[in-house]
Amino acid sequence: REDSVSAAAAVVQVQQRRHQQGKVTVKYDRKELRKRLVLEEWIVEQLGQLYGCEEEEMPDVEIDIDDLLDAANEEERALKLQETLVDCYKPTEEFIKELLTRIRGMRKLSPPQKKSI
Repeated sequence: REDSVSAAAAVVQVQQRRHQQGKVTVKYDRKELRKRLVLEEWIVEQLGQLYGCEEEEMPDVEIDIDDLLDAANEEERALKLQETLVDCYKPTEEFIKELLTRIRGMRKLSPPQKKSI
């Protein structure tokens, strides 16, 4: 009987520790992260088409979504994208227009918020 009580108490302690660990883990806005991931996958696919190559062969092109979101307006964002894609030999206007449409309403990803205990 005492063994079963001790075992039950040990199980409760483990569950309490797991519950406490769950409270102190970092909380991300998963919906926003998912939107960002989908957008980044789309960007990689589009860049592959623009440059006519696979991701591994692509020139070093970095499109920073947060940097674009920091821009004052759409024109500044478009200019940043044009500068980034200056080496691309295919027309980039449609890609830039579509990307600007897709990021409209997005927010910068802030550092994850810690939930209090």
